[in-house]
Amino acid sequence: MRRIVATRRFDKRLVAFVRAHPDLSGRVKRTMKSIVMNPFDRQLKTHRLGGALKECLASSVTYGYRIIFSADDESICFLDIGSHDDVYS
Repeated sequence: MRRIVATRRFDKRLVAFVRAHPDLSGRVKRTMKSIVMNPFDRQLKTHRLGGALKECLASSVTYGYRIIFSADDESICFLDIGSHDDVYS
């Protein structure tokens, strides 16, 4: 099992996100579990990023919301969550 790490920014953004979108809290939890189990599951639509985020991956929570994370063989580090425009800017 991979070690799970979250940045302070992610923790704060997650609380704000769930507070703003309580209807998506279950979906966020399932998405995070799926990322830990298999970050490249087809349902997650995981893709590598470019530019300043070239070392990171993004997965979809819904069409408009993403989770940004990094992954290696031992760990998953959650970095950001939010709308498409928020996490990529």
